[in-house]
Amino acid sequence: MKKLIILLLLPSALFAQLSVKVDSTNILIGDQINFSIKANVFEGENLPYFTDTIGALEIVSKSVLDSTKTDEGWQLIQNYVLTAWDSGVYYIPSIQFKSFVSDSIAILVNTIEMAEDAELKDIKAPIHTPITFEELSPYLLALLILSLLIYAIRWYFKNRKITQVETETFKRVVPPYEIALNELEKLNAKKLWQEDNVKEYYSELSEIIRTYIENGIGTPAMEIPTQEILFQLHQKGIDTTKLKELLTRADLAKFAKAKPLKIENEESLKIGYDFVHQTKPQKEIDDVE
Repeated sequence: MKKLIILLLLPSALFAQLSVKVDSTNILIGDQINFSIKANVFEGENLPYFTDTIGALEIVSKSVLDSTKTDEGWQLIQNYVLTAWDSGVYYIPSIQFKSFVSDSIAILVNTIEMAEDAELKDIKAPIHTPITFEELSPYLLALLILSLLIYAIRWYFKNRKITQVETETFKRVVPPYEIALNELEKLNAKKLWQEDNVKEYYSELSEIIRTYIENGIGTPAMEIPTQEILFQLHQKGIDTTKLKELLTRADLAKFAKAKPLKIENEESLKIGYDFVHQTKPQKEIDDVE
């Protein structure tokens, strides 16, 4: 019965085995040794983890955990580079993993010994040797080029004719029709009438169109009655049928607190766009075409 139990437990025990090793146990101060831990583990198990030191030895670096899938689980390997900055005997302590405990490892750190008959001497002063022309020639060439460059710059500024060139900065004048179209775009983006700000919507729409009529067509329109504006535009041969609907609708919304229908609000903005496009200078239309 005992043999059966041992046989059943033996594969698990063998699988979880732990091994540690170093590549040297005798180093000089500041030298480095490689230390590795290897174990076969089941899913979810991890090796013992060290951060700054292992025993009294300083960890210089550590590798990424190397994991290899096996039939029984995983084989994990962790490598460390260790060092010590003082002479003596240091111990890598026993590593415990489950029921396994590794042996501690003694590391002998030696100083650099000098021979008994060695004589300490002062550091010799640098030997002064004469500078050769070959060594000096690159500096002489650089000095010559610099001198020629300074001479050329002084000659240029002394002999050139000083002329002042005035650069005119031309600022593009944005035509009134373009301003009006931009303002209509901004008004559309505000969605005023959609948020029940109908009076504000028509106030801004009316002001955009009136400003365009005054600046773009040359007909007084600000603070001018709607009928007078329409009459002046008609005298210039401009079709005001749709514009009359827009300005009348705007007057009712502003002064009579009327609330046009949704389709009328959308139509008013379209009338504004169409009026600006139809009355802008013919040259602009030809350029677009």
